[in-house]
Amino acid sequence: MLQVVEPVLPRLDRQHALELDCGDWLLSYMDLEHLQERLLLHNLNPVVLRSVEPRTIVAGAALGFMTQPWMPAPPAQQQPPEQFRDQEEKAYLYEGCLRSGDVLEHGATVVVLGDVNPGARIRAAGDVIVWGRLRGMAHAGSRGNGAARIAALQLQPQQVRIASTTALGPGEHGPPGQPEQAVQRNGQIVIEAAKLPHVPMPNMKLRTPVAK
Repeated sequence: MLQVVEPVLPRLDRQHALELDCGDWLLSYMDLEHLQERLLLHNLNPVVLRSVEPRTIVAGAALGFMTQPWMPAPPAQQQPPEQFRDQEEKAYLYEGCLRSGDVLEHGATVVVLGDVNPGARIRAAGDVIVWGRLRGMAHAGSRGNGAARIAALQLQPQQVRIASTTALGPGEHGPPGQPEQAVQRNGQIVIEAAKLPHVPMPNMKLRTPVAK
């Protein structure tokens, strides 16, 4: 990775904040730490990190980057027959942070592009997927779906609930760079490594005006 970036660094404008577009690269905490050190040696200030790879997003957030998950719109799909349209419930996409006192409720899966802060609540009939830190309360499978899950890039909730099963958030944080999910098994909620969707995009780019 550094071999790709290093030749470009001397030509970047140091007066502008640097945006890192990491595409679908899987970069560990150590990878990004080394990159950050090289950027700082050139007096470059990396501020924003974008990626479709959840583990890269988590590693960047742990280093203090402002992170932005990138999720392109899905390709257009053929309309289903009229008699089945009313039976479809599409996922609800919310872009932004949820703050204390905010309540987000939907009759299908809820996807949040941002953080869910302490005191905020999400209630979904399907899954709850957070591309950010989940530190509030989340209820998946609110209509009785015990197979629903609650997943986040950083899973640090006050409380999770799946169908009628409730549990307090885990006392310890998961390993850096590893998204996690809460699922229901044998009447209990367990925490495990998450499987978040992966969407391909171009390789990493550095976005800032280039000095002439």
